[in-house]
Amino acid sequence: MAQVRLKNVVKAYGSNEVIHGIDLSVESGEFVVFVGPSGCGKSTLLRMIAGLEDITSGEIAIGGRVVNQLPPRARDIAMVFQDYALYPHKSVFENMAFGLRLRKLPRDEIQRRVSDAAGILQIEHLFERKPRELSGGQRQRVAMGRAIVRQPKAFLFDEPLSNLDALLRAEMRVEIKKLHQKLRNTIIYVTHDQVEAMTLADRIVVLQAGKLVQCDAPDAIYNRPAAHFVAGFMGSPPMNFLPCQVGDGGRILHLPGGIDLNVPANRVAECARHSGRSLTFGLRPEHISANAQSGASSAPVSARLMLIEPLGSDTLGVIRLGNGEEAGEITGRFPPEAGLSVGQSLSVSLALNRFHLFDPDSGKAIRGADW
Repeated sequence: MAQVRLKNVVKAYGSNEVIHGIDLSVESGEFVVFVGPSGCGKSTLLRMIAGLEDITSGEIAIGGRVVNQLPPRARDIAMVFQDYALYPHKSVFENMAFGLRLRKLPRDEIQRRVSDAAGILQIEHLFERKPRELSGGQRQRVAMGRAIVRQPKAFLFDEPLSNLDALLRAEMRVEIKKLHQKLRNTIIYVTHDQVEAMTLADRIVVLQAGKLVQCDAPDAIYNRPAAHFVAGFMGSPPMNFLPCQVGDGGRILHLPGGIDLNVPANRVAECARHSGRSLTFGLRPEHISANAQSGASSAPVSARLMLIEPLGSDTLGVIRLGNGEEAGEITGRFPPEAGLSVGQSLSVSLALNRFHLFDPDSGKAIRGADW
């Protein structure tokens, strides 16, 4: 296990800078996930840590040793790729043992390490098979086993589950989580799948256009997003956003469709600093309920149901709030027994203790001392 530290890391291709001064410390034994949309720089950042991409400026250290000038083989890391990268002509055992043979380890040591890793991953019965005889999940286990036998300072995973179907992907997430709990190695994991990020990570690094937007625990990323981008990217369906105007000294939020929301007492001071401003109001679908009773922490709003998406365990409904052409549309998550139908008029309740506010210019979250 080892700490991985990035200090003002920059990557540019000619005049085109794609990674913009990343500072990050991944602690020994920590599971950190890089997440973001395609093209945000997450795989490029991982490849720079691995030594597969040169850095333009900055510093990368693994286990306290600066590795900027070291080739990949000298960094003592193991990487698991999206396409498995197995040797097609070698057996499972030989694929797992190949790197150890290159290092000229004794035969008994190779046998022990490969057997131990295969036992953890439950693939001992596959030793004699070739990659073409394996399923996608089995190939990924072999690729992981090949990384484990090296006993590296850190594991790097580059979207390892993206080629698997949904069911197998869910199973492999569990296996990777178990693997980390058993080995407690430092892991840096790249994915565009927010479910993988939320379920696997000790901390999530959210990247946007080569910049680190937020690095935090999954709960904080989801419930206390630092920016509009994070709030909209993490969550399925994503957070709802509506323009709003702060009025009455921070006591009222004016939403489209003639809707006025009373701000809870513990949020007034936060909103008062922005009285008279136009901001972005955010609320997650699970914080919207149908035909709920009003109360101190909720506000009943008239609405019309425009679209229903049954998911089995719950139902997503696109609802239009308020009246007139300016009425805003948001998505709510409702229990299937709610008995909703398209075109239905209903009263929905917005959880006023869970709303978010964002600066529409900078995209940054606006928070008070109690939030």
